[in-house]
Amino acid sequence: MPVRAPARGRAVPGPAWLAALPALIVIGLFSVHPVMVMVAGSLGVGRPPADEGLTLDHYTRAFGSETVRSALLDSVLIAGGSVLLVLLVAVPVVLRQADDDRHGRGGVATDVLLTLPIALPGIIIGFFAIVLTGRTGLLGLAWGGFSGLAYTFSGLLVAYMYFSLPRVLGPLRGAAATLDPALTESARTLGASRTRVFTTVTLPLLLPALIETSGTAIAVALGGYGTVATLSEGVRLLPLNVANELTTGYRLADSSALAVILAVTAVLALVLGRALSRLVRRAVAA
Repeated sequence: MPVRAPARGRAVPGPAWLAALPALIVIGLFSVHPVMVMVAGSLGVGRPPADEGLTLDHYTRAFGSETVRSALLDSVLIAGGSVLLVLLVAVPVVLRQADDDRHGRGGVATDVLLTLPIALPGIIIGFFAIVLTGRTGLLGLAWGGFSGLAYTFSGLLVAYMYFSLPRVLGPLRGAAATLDPALTESARTLGASRTRVFTTVTLPLLLPALIETSGTAIAVALGGYGTVATLSEGVRLLPLNVANELTTGYRLADSSALAVILAVTAVLALVLGRALSRLVRRAVAA
């Protein structure tokens, strides 16, 4: 029986996992195996010098340390607070960008400026903070209240806002582009004010993306090291403790335990963001 050639323009079906195989291999090599080694080391059953027999002592020591608990709390507050504050700025920006894109008014210069922080290492962002609000920074010279702000909780919060801005704007801009402008136009035609249209139409439709984007951005901010390493005089975040255990005495097991705690916290932020986003999306659809 002759073999029929597939119809022109129709994709030839194949196993879905085959297309994902290269990505799965990369994830396996660079995520799964290192995580297994890290977890094993934190439990005392890793490679020497961490091999001391199965134990939870490293986690007990970590959670029993006031320094570690404070660093973990500050990490969550800085990451979560900076992302929530960025959302207040990002929502009107992405709505305007989506409207400009529909009418062909998008500006390349504005896009580059808003996404610039994503191309900068964290240590450069920390340097920017020092130049502006360090003890001899530009704003500090203009008004004494800004002097040394870079090394405080508030200064670190602002630096992480700059770090998180493009990581929030990018996904939200894509979500805003999918909103049907006819819905808001209809509401306006029926006499609703701009504020009412935003709170009853635009925001509910955008909320799932806001939640998921927030979870992802918080997870990324939790692992940020360069910025806090540059501004670590007053506030210490957990990534510093992880690095400190390695650089002072090479305490691999203790460092692994702290790294696992940090990784679990970041994964929780990511998972919670996606789970809540799905729940809200279903509620909005219903």
